[in-house]
Amino acid sequence: MKRFSLGQKWVMTDAAFGTFFGEVVETFNQGQSGTVIITDEHDNVLDTFTGNAADFEASGEWRSIEE
Repeated sequence: MKRFSLGQKWVMTDAAFGTFFGEVVETFNQGQSGTVIITDEHDNVLDTFTGNAADFEASGEWRSIEE
């Protein structure tokens, strides 16, 4: 099962709408859930996701960025 960690970064690319970035800003239940701020390529905040890490990853083909 995928887990969130504070500061973890995610990316999703959409052919029509561009690239989106997510950053975990809060975690719950030992990383099983959390809050992710979603931005566009210009750092504009577009949305916030709060929920299960596995659901987030599956929701839009998000990929964790390994640093």
